Amino acid sequence: MENLSIHHLAMFMPEEIYMISGENNLWTEAGKKAIPYKENSSSPSPIEEDTSEETVSIEFDGGFEKGVMIIYRGSSLTQDLQELLFKILQAVGCSLKDVALVSSQILEASATDAITSMNPCKIIVFGTVRNDIMSYHKSNYEIENEDGTEYLFADDLKIISENKELKKSLWNELQVLFNITKKHK
Repeated sequence: MENLSIHHLAMFMPEEIYMISGENNLWTEAGKKAIPYKENSSSPSPIEEDTSEETVSIEFDGGFEKGVMIIYRGSSLTQDLQELLFKILQAVGCSLKDVALVSSQILEASATDAITSMNPCKIIVFGTVRNDIMSYHKSNYEIENEDGTEYLFADDLKIISENKELKKSLWNELQVLFNITKKHK
């Protein structure tokens, strides 16, 4: 133990190591001269910051029980767009308890790996958002599969609500994404 430097100790000590002002114990490597501790401030400061175990989270509405993430443009949905989205969810056999509903405003303010940490199986993006997730976007209304996650990019919900052809395009891809087969009469 006496032959270990502070960097060696950090390899097996999960806790952060702090230098406390007023203590003059110096860590040294065997055979090397001690480097005096210089006090920079009155509060303790970590020597090495370990961010590998930090929990990255993102705020969302819903229960996320089926691992489906829905991202929409803006800070909130108007009543009519919310009704449209809930009709879409109902048509694919989902409700709010099954999905994580995320606004682009929340997403843009979150850490870049917040989506990855949630590990969604399906992601539907309505509109364009400023996030790394857009790197998977090749074209609207086509399902992309990256690292086991299925992505579906579509126009903004407001635009879809006003265009019957876009509704059809969205429905066709949602049937594939959610493995919905039409019932024959």
